[in-house]
Amino acid sequence: MTTTETTALLAPTSLVQQATAAREGRASLADAVNAACERLEAVEHRIRAFVPEPERRRRLLDEAHEIDRRFPQDARPALYGVLVGIKDIFNVDGLPTRAGSALPAEEFAGPEATSVRRLREAGALVLGKTITTEFAYFEAGATANPHNTDHTPGGSSSGSAASVAAGVVPLALGSQTVG
Repeated sequence: MTTTETTALLAPTSLVQQATAAREGRASLADAVNAACERLEAVEHRIRAFVPEPERRRRLLDEAHEIDRRFPQDARPALYGVLVGIKDIFNVDGLPTRAGSALPAEEFAGPEATSVRRLREAGALVLGKTITTEFAYFEAGATANPHNTDHTPGGSSSGSAASVAAGVVPLALGSQTVG
């Protein structure tokens, strides 16, 4: 891989700048959603950080509209409009959990994780579920390290790590599972 290819994959975004711009109304949520989806489309074929989701952009635009309605500009919470990735071991209302396995999502059904609920209460938008090793345990997944796509980002939170490093989201949930 050339230095130019690596540089194109590395584009971390500032959580503080994204949150501040959204809260202050300098960036619309629709623009933030579209920018994140475009970045995902540009790099996902190389880094494979997210669980595929049909109609992701449509879902996010609908959720952005709802957040806009729910939080007037003078009452916007700290993470208003921040797009986040959620490791596919955490339940997210409206998105299936598979824990990196081939088991049916029904096996993992349950209430939304408290951490996800709190992110949403703080105004965050869930861009999607990030790739994890099976049951967040051992075998490396398909995710490639944006620093060097010949390597894995390592660990069960590889999709979360790669999504932040590649600038798809400024924040993602991971976990320390076994180690």
